Amino acid sequence: MKNLSHILLSCLLFFSVTGVNAGYAETSIDTIIFPFERKTFIEGNKSVSFHLRNGTTNIPYLIQGSMEYFSEATGKNAEKENKVEKLPFIITPPLFKLEPGKAYDWRILFSGNADSLPKDRESAYIVKFRAIPPKKIDTDEEVKGDNKKTDFTAIQAIHFKVYYRPKAFEKLLIEDAQKKLSFRVEGNELVVKNDSPIYMALDSFEVAGVTFEEDELFKPLIPLGEQRFKFSGNIKSGSKATWSVLDELVLDLSKETSVIQ
Repeated sequence: MKNLSHILLSCLLFFSVTGVNAGYAETSIDTIIFPFERKTFIEGNKSVSFHLRNGTTNIPYLIQGSMEYFSEATGKNAEKENKVEKLPFIITPPLFKLEPGKAYDWRILFSGNADSLPKDRESAYIVKFRAIPPKKIDTDEEVKGDNKKTDFTAIQAIHFKVYYRPKAFEKLLIEDAQKKLSFRVEGNELVVKNDSPIYMALDSFEVAGVTFEEDELFKPLIPLGEQRFKFSGNIKSGSKATWSVLDELVLDLSKETSVIQ
């Protein structure tokens, strides 16, 4: 299985930190703690929930929640102007103060028209949480050459994926859906065809001498579609590849072997 950062990137979320500080700032994803699981909204349900916990002992965070569009090309959030449909989900509450050591469940409510969404495949969206700390945080560290304590503001942005699934295949498991994957090579691109109606994510792909950039394996396997992954190395038709995908609990399934077409 890939390391934890790749698991998070490829299936569940991506994470970023922005901030301005007087000396230096250190932060990590451990400040905001969450369970690892695929969030799938089944047609007809009222909502799904996202559980976050403040893992610090002294920093209250103002959590700002919002919904964003999903890009199948990158696996990340898409620019709004590139989308024409209205987002079918809202998040509540949009703003909440998460005290140190406390936890809270946000609800993602379906607010769209089910008839306007595809009936033969999943649709994907992004749930974004911005963790905003107080403007000034006293620490025990001192800036070199100054007796003043370091003050900084660092905003963590965590992006989760939420999948809308038509009720017709609500019980379909990724373990079964992975049997619908096929691989072929075109130039320096690996083309993965997904004939199943649900999104999947590669956890690993191994062919001797072939490497993929992390951003490439971040891309989703598109339901009833194809995804292209650029690689460095040499893959020829007839080569055997060993691969695995992530299941509903963000764990890698058993490795499979396929012949590249």
